[in-house]
Amino acid sequence: MSPHKQSHSRGTGSADVVGFYDDDTGSIQYLVSDPQTGKGALIDAVMGFDPAHASIDPQGVSKIIEYARDTNIDISWILDTHPHADHLMASWYLKQRLGAVNAIGEKVRDIAELWRKLYHLPDAFRPERDFDRLFGDGETFKIGKLPVRVMLTPGHTLGSVTYVVGSDAAFVNDTFMQPDVGTARADFPGGSA
Repeated sequence: MSPHKQSHSRGTGSADVVGFYDDDTGSIQYLVSDPQTGKGALIDAVMGFDPAHASIDPQGVSKIIEYARDTNIDISWILDTHPHADHLMASWYLKQRLGAVNAIGEKVRDIAELWRKLYHLPDAFRPERDFDRLFGDGETFKIGKLPVRVMLTPGHTLGSVTYVVGSDAAFVNDTFMQPDVGTARADFPGGSA
């Protein structure tokens, strides 16, 4: 998988951002990094799925990992903006493969509870087991030296978050959709316009 779009750092406090388009799901996965330290994060990574064989296919995320290694980016964070019901999340696979910290917004607990009842699957999704960090609204952390602020931005799901990275990058879950140039649907269980 080659980069779909690339936005280079504009100087101190600005991240390098590379988007990787997943054809099967229409999703863009982001590799964001601090050019000063080489530390990076993968945001909303997609795990491939082969429906004919009912099996996962890590080929796409493996190519992103190769790209990171080839460009000397050390992936230290695996971030999701929300639980994805339209594709498999690669978070767990990447955590196992890279040893990086995986994280999502803390309201994923409420989503998990809602989905447990709705789908009658009491043990299918346990955020405390599945993620290392559950971020609250306003929490901060760093990717290398770049500050990251977590913002609760519900709508698409009741627990969607936005990651504001450095001085000029924001990863806004599925609130804005391209190329549609509009807002995303809010019909996931618990979502609200």
